Amino acid sequence: RISPAMASFDRLSFVLGVLALSCLAQLLTHHPVIAGKVFSVAGGFTVVEKAVSYYFKGWHLFALDFCYWVNIACVLIPTLLPVGEVSRVAYALLFLYGNGPVCIAIPIWNQSLVFHDFERIMSVGLHVWPMLFSYCVTWYPFDAASEYYAKNYLKTSDVFWCFVAYIVWQLGYFVVTHTVLSAYMKNNPQLLTSYRWIASDPSNAIHGLILQMGRGFGLFKKGEKIGLDDVRGELMFMLIQLIYTAVTIGVAGLVALGGKTAHEILMLATIASSLWNGSAVYLEGSGDDMKAPVVEVDVQKKVVAGKKSE
Repeated sequence: RISPAMASFDRLSFVLGVLALSCLAQLLTHHPVIAGKVFSVAGGFTVVEKAVSYYFKGWHLFALDFCYWVNIACVLIPTLLPVGEVSRVAYALLFLYGNGPVCIAIPIWNQSLVFHDFERIMSVGLHVWPMLFSYCVTWYPFDAASEYYAKNYLKTSDVFWCFVAYIVWQLGYFVVTHTVLSAYMKNNPQLLTSYRWIASDPSNAIHGLILQMGRGFGLFKKGEKIGLDDVRGELMFMLIQLIYTAVTIGVAGLVALGGKTAHEILMLATIASSLWNGSAVYLEGSGDDMKAPVVEVDVQKKVVAGKKSE
């Protein structure tokens, strides 16, 4: 049973979560120029909060994921880049990433907006701040650099640079995890990364897709399983990520062509998806379900349980 103190804290978290969402909606509606700056700061805060809280749980390597870097870019680009073509391209990339792979991850990964769960709220925020920030920058610019971007908008060449930047991150991630952090990760198999999370859960659809693609390329034999640090599996995961990124950048491109209305429809659909997922916790879940942590925790429990059963 949940203690009275914990129940009161959950109620307070719920009230604050609903009020925060309402205030952000009012801010975006009535003061979109200020909202852009707020969303930029919110992205930076979320990255810091996640990195710190995850460190004490052994999940801090998630902070190397692409969505974290996009949120960091939301802080650095308006702070460091001067007016000109470089800042325009940077804002264009933020648009394609924020309204493509980052926000579409919410329905793909079943992100839930659960108002009494601060960790879930932060996880959803991590994926919506870049989308909201790009909306404000595109349609309500707040400084000279964003005005230059809004005036010139996106160009076809931006798609090329979008893939270049993504591939640089992906290769950098692979190099860092397999060289700089290689010994650290081998000595701490309990630490989770996105790949380890998927590799530890055979019921995950992407886990099965990795095996299927790996067998198609001749990397895995029939009946062979993938390990937590299996390079073959990670290469297949990188390929899946690249395909996902390409498809979702295409979606962002369609949104760009559709203009402000299409952008607003995407925003509403994305947030509605997180609310739909979160509603299951309140309407279909038990008291225990309402205290269940995010999926990373559940995966870690599966890993521990698997080790105990061996």
